[in-house]
Amino acid sequence: MHEINDLKNRKKLVIEEPLLMGDTIYLEGLSKKHVSEQYAGWLNDKDVCRENSHGNVHNTIEMTRDYVASVNKAANIAVFAIISKKENRHVGNISLGRISWINNSGEISILIGGKDYWGKGIGTEAYRLVISYGFNILGLHRLYSGMTVRNKGMIKVAEKVGMVKEGLSKEAFSKEGVFIDVVNLAILNSKKL
Repeated sequence: MHEINDLKNRKKLVIEEPLLMGDTIYLEGLSKKHVSEQYAGWLNDKDVCRENSHGNVHNTIEMTRDYVASVNKAANIAVFAIISKKENRHVGNISLGRISWINNSGEISILIGGKDYWGKGIGTEAYRLVISYGFNILGLHRLYSGMTVRNKGMIKVAEKVGMVKEGLSKEAFSKEGVFIDVVNLAILNSKKL
């Protein structure tokens, strides 16, 4: 009985997470208010989806709406909208997913759809906010990410926030008929050691 209540409390933390405030961005729980043609379009943009699993099927606003509804029901994922403070504009999403409450771990994934925000430190700031959230609010022990070897910018972001390369998964990702190696990086919560 205690375990069930604990899981409910943890899910409440994931769903009703606080606003995470950074210097140039803030993160808020992804909700139906973020669903737009622009957001749906990110998942159809070949540049935005070059190094991720999106873009294999044409995305619609209905599919985007269904995705947002589904993540808000799941007990092992927290998805945040990345909002530019300057323009109060939704420019991407970042998630802490595949949360294992037993292993106290989770996977960070990011999508910056607003291409005019690429190369401006948004990814690094969003990663730092989610790492702090995962360690300090959810009490997780290990956070990890995987990215293609050719996604040099995201590898740099992960290393900048303290993630360490753990290994390489050979030809683990397929995009447009090409198999690509994936770099696996992780960071441990030093306060829990």
